[in-house]
Amino acid sequence: MWAKNKNTGFTIVELLIVVVVIAILAAITIVSYNGIQARAKTSQANTELRQLEKAILIARNNEGKNLLSITGASCTRCFDQARYELTLDRIGAAANMNLNGLKGGDPWGEKYAIDENEGEGANPCTSRDSVTLLTTGRTGVITLTIPFFGCP
Repeated sequence: MWAKNKNTGFTIVELLIVVVVIAILAAITIVSYNGIQARAKTSQANTELRQLEKAILIARNNEGKNLLSITGASCTRCFDQARYELTLDRIGAAANMNLNGLKGGDPWGEKYAIDENEGEGANPCTSRDSVTLLTTGRTGVITLTIPFFGCP
């Protein structure tokens, strides 16, 4: 007549298997996400370094001076945040570019290292200007060596 009422549902073993599978997928996702974040920061730093390089090249061309003469600093990375921002303002003004986005520094929160080498010392044509991160050791981040301006 009437069918017996069966108790249907999941067993504890089946539920544990589902929980374990979800935990494994979550762990894989977290590891992948961390790798993506690191690559995104590296890519952002490289893009901003190239932007700074272009601004320096344009500023030197517009002013007809080397970077040391434009910024008035021989080692921007050696100074405090205010001097760093002043250097970016001088480069930006000479290049007619807005570099305010770089004032906060790299994606890790440190200022970019601008080293105005050309024009220093007894032989001003022995060292090139460079732009990189203040903290070295970041995998995949480039160091840009700017071509000489006033040297053959």
